[in-house]
Amino acid sequence: MKALKNLFWKLITFSGLPWFIREVLTRNKAGILLYHEPTPKNLEKHLKFLSKRYNFITLDLLVEAISNKDWSKIPPKTLVITIDDGHQSNYLLLEVFKKYQVKPTIFACSQIVNTQRHFWWKNNYPNHYELKMLSRKEMLKKLKEKVDYFPERNYKDRQALNLDEFEQMKPFIDFQAHTCFHPILPLCENHESKQEIQKCKTDLEQLLKQPIKHFAYPNGDYTQREITYLKEAGYLSARTVKFGWNMIETDPFQLPILSSNDDISTDKLSAQITGIFNFIEKIVSLK
Repeated sequence: MKALKNLFWKLITFSGLPWFIREVLTRNKAGILLYHEPTPKNLEKHLKFLSKRYNFITLDLLVEAISNKDWSKIPPKTLVITIDDGHQSNYLLLEVFKKYQVKPTIFACSQIVNTQRHFWWKNNYPNHYELKMLSRKEMLKKLKEKVDYFPERNYKDRQALNLDEFEQMKPFIDFQAHTCFHPILPLCENHESKQEIQKCKTDLEQLLKQPIKHFAYPNGDYTQREITYLKEAGYLSARTVKFGWNMIETDPFQLPILSSNDDISTDKLSAQITGIFNFIEKIVSLK
């Protein structure tokens, strides 16, 4: 089955559709890619492939163009690379980003980085997806009962980047906000959502000694309430996980993405970031 899927994506690539969409239909639009914990080997494959076809820019430059309604500094066929959470293994990607002269944005969870705390989904809980349907209070209750997890607990090992790694990466990586503990924000009480958004900003600004201007919604979930809290806290943008291209008319607090996979083949990646994969998924889901 895997071989057949790989063959399918190769056929899509050789059909010329990704080229036509990239060079003609979306040439003057900007895409955002999302990673979490790619290996250096897989990331290098992706960046080697993408660097021959796209121009990389920073998230700052994209948001500035949208906010100022001035697309003149955005080159054609543009991509922004983002990584969520701030996992310890992200440190191993530094040399790859330097090699390809890409400055990505890592959205970090401020109360997990530089600690021995764990991400709530990285434990032995049998089904993390069911937790995403629960209120924050119920989620933490189940985690405590079944796997003895609570957010402030320090473990023997760490899962996130530490301060030394941050300092080494800062000249080459743009660090931004991803809440304190990565809750599903719409399932939080008002005060919980507001604190996760506001405190994350102040935490990271104190830790990194630099302004924090951008945000990524955990799990991609948000409501108008979260957008209001973000604006009140002084953020300039927020990235979603909705599919789409970024244009001058894009709402900076609802930035869409083109792809969210750490280890896919370059053929599948090519289809994903041109929208073909998304279109096929929709067709299949209708059957």
